[in-house]
Amino acid sequence: MSVLLDFPSIADDETGRSPQSLAFEAMWRGLRSDGLVPRRRDFHPSRALPFLRDLVLLEVPAPGGHQLKIRLTGTGLEQRIQKNIVGRDYLEFLPKPYRQGALSSVRIMADLPCGLWQLTNVHYERGTAQLLEITAFPLSSDDGTGCQILVLSRGTGKYQPPKTVADAALGADTALKFEFLDIGNGVPQWNG
Repeated sequence: MSVLLDFPSIADDETGRSPQSLAFEAMWRGLRSDGLVPRRRDFHPSRALPFLRDLVLLEVPAPGGHQLKIRLTGTGLEQRIQKNIVGRDYLEFLPKPYRQGALSSVRIMADLPCGLWQLTNVHYERGTAQLLEITAFPLSSDDGTGCQILVLSRGTGKYQPPKTVADAALGADTALKFEFLDIGNGVPQWNG
C-alpha cells in the first residue's frame, strides 16, 4: 500500500526549495544503483507515487538537435494546461530569447551531469498564470546512448497576472530563481 504525501507550499519568502522538491530529489537519488545517473529502466512510476501528477519527461536532443520533446506529462500538469502537450517541443512555449539558454541548461544536466531547480511564472492559454517550482534530474537511456530529463513541475499556489498566450497552450517566463544541483559531480559555472 502506498501513501500519497501532502507537502506544504514553498516558503512565503521563496528563498529555498520546497519539501516536495527535496523529496523528489531523494526519490531520484534512490534510483541510482550502478552510477551517477540512473537509467530510464530504473525509474518505475510506483516509486514516484507522490509526484506522478506533476511529472514531465523530456527527451534531450542528440548533438546538433534543437528540440526538447515532451514524452510524458502528469495529470496535474494536464489539468492546469487543459491540453495534451505530449510530443511537442517544450522550447516552443518559451520566448525566443530564452530558448537557447533552456536548451543549454538541459545539455549541461545531461553532460556534466547535474540537477536543476528553478521558480518560473507560467501563463496558460485559458487566461491564468501561476508560479511553478521546477526540479529536474537526468535519466540515461537504457542503452547508454542518450538522456532524458525527469522533471517535477509543481504549482506553488501563487497566481500571477496572466500574459496573453495565443494558440500555444502555455507560455513560460525566464526563471525568477535558478540553480544547478550537485548530484556528486559538481555544478557548472552558468553565464545564462
